[in-house]
Amino acid sequence: MRILITDPHLQGGGQVRYVSNLAGQLTRRGHEVAIGCKPGSVLIDRAREAACSVQDGFSFRGGLRPRAWRNDVQRMTHLIQTAPPDIIHVNGSQDHWVAAFADRLLGRPVCLVRTRHNTYPVHDAWPNRVLNRLWTDYQIVVCHVVRERLARQRAFDPARLCTVHNGVDAEQYRPEPDMRQRARAEFGYTPDHIVCGVAARLVTAKGHEFLFHAVAGLRREFPALRVLVLGQGDLAQRLKNLAGDLGIDDLVHFAGFRDDMAYCTQAMDIGVQPSIDCDTSSFSLKEQMAAEKPVVCSDYGGLTEIIDHAVEGLIVPAGTVEPLANALRTLIRRPEQRLEMGRRGRHRVLRDFTIDAFARRTEEAYERALDVHRPRKQ
Repeated sequence: MRILITDPHLQGGGQVRYVSNLAGQLTRRGHEVAIGCKPGSVLIDRAREAACSVQDGFSFRGGLRPRAWRNDVQRMTHLIQTAPPDIIHVNGSQDHWVAAFADRLLGRPVCLVRTRHNTYPVHDAWPNRVLNRLWTDYQIVVCHVVRERLARQRAFDPARLCTVHNGVDAEQYRPEPDMRQRARAEFGYTPDHIVCGVAARLVTAKGHEFLFHAVAGLRREFPALRVLVLGQGDLAQRLKNLAGDLGIDDLVHFAGFRDDMAYCTQAMDIGVQPSIDCDTSSFSLKEQMAAEKPVVCSDYGGLTEIIDHAVEGLIVPAGTVEPLANALRTLIRRPEQRLEMGRRGRHRVLRDFTIDAFARRTEEAYERALDVHRPRKQ
């Protein structure tokens, strides 16, 4: 198939990783893939790495911006007319409206698919009903809990929704003792340290503050406890100040943005994802599991679809401190349980969340979308 995958983001994150992983894997599976994005987007480099072509002239700006909107629609209609894809796969609100409107202007020659990546509500207003029911053929949702909620709304047709969880490259995250030793040495960890790692944007939704408060309560009990924070975001300075106020700034290492997550993950003993908002199908949680790390996550969104409590890790109520501290206490005290949960976690990823399974299930969604599109087009 000829597939155009679009996304409005400039910087990295889970949605960008979704697009780049999917584009690369679909290309390897024999499809002709192009990525549509803004000038300067990190997706330009990701497309080159994935051997995909790039359409980087889109603005994909929100709000009332007539000139940007007109230019994007003209560019999209020109692309559909000159090199028509079989599928346009949109991933955000701005690119969704542009692609849907351009396709509609031309008589809907192209099948339109949207992926829903987060837990943000979608209003049942008339424009959303037109966009999602009339102008969009099919929608992929990255976790069951969000798909079930959307299916109850008037803006969506439940028969044209499916769940496809994100996938990760399990081979890239395979446990490597030598790499683990190098990574721990780089971050200043000794063999005796117990390292809790959190890989997420430094924003309120990811719940770092609850982890910091939990660690502050454990510091005297476990002097070898350390926290590795991977990521960047608007809360960076506030979180550093919080670590200082709690007296754990010597335990917490802020590593910033890293593009070698497979290497950094090796340094961890326990993965933590204490999200309180937005999270659906966490890449970092699956990557930690692929590296055989036991994980502690909140019960928010789609996280509970990734692990089973007391099997691959422990699940705690979102937005709480004491249950999170108790979960960490349990795993710190029981190294054999950590090893067993880590092994089970990698097995779960290999069974359910590989990048190949992700691409294959997306292909199946495309086929269903085309089946929906053909009679609607006629």
